[in-house]
Amino acid sequence: MNPAEAVAVFAVMAYLVVVALLLGSFINMAADRLPRGESITQPRSHCRSCGRVLNLVDLIPVAGYAIRRGRCASCGASIGASAPAVEAACGLSMLVALATLGLASGALAGSAAIALLGAGAVGWSFARAGARRESRSD
Repeated sequence: MNPAEAVAVFAVMAYLVVVALLLGSFINMAADRLPRGESITQPRSHCRSCGRVLNLVDLIPVAGYAIRRGRCASCGASIGASAPAVEAACGLSMLVALATLGLASGALAGSAAIALLGAGAVGWSFARAGARRESRSD
């Protein structure tokens, strides 16, 4: 592989990792909203405590959490460590798959891992919501 091809492959791999991080962010939003019966398209992402619409800095996967120190920029409510953990797990899954399997196979394996992580995160949030409802009805 010549240097130009190597740079192109690296750029595609970096792009796939960024997409994986963004998918992790979407998974977090879906896991938060779906158990409560809310839409995943409306309203825009916001703080559940004060309602402030999240800006570009807040929406950067993993880094937004670190920049805001895990708190809402307006009201200071805690965001919770599961948000960056899911984002990082998705990015890391893609990175490891690409590094071990190469571009084509790695992209496929990384995508499958992200799909499983997403299903697990959303399923877990439904289970937690059901457990909360049951404990309130006792």
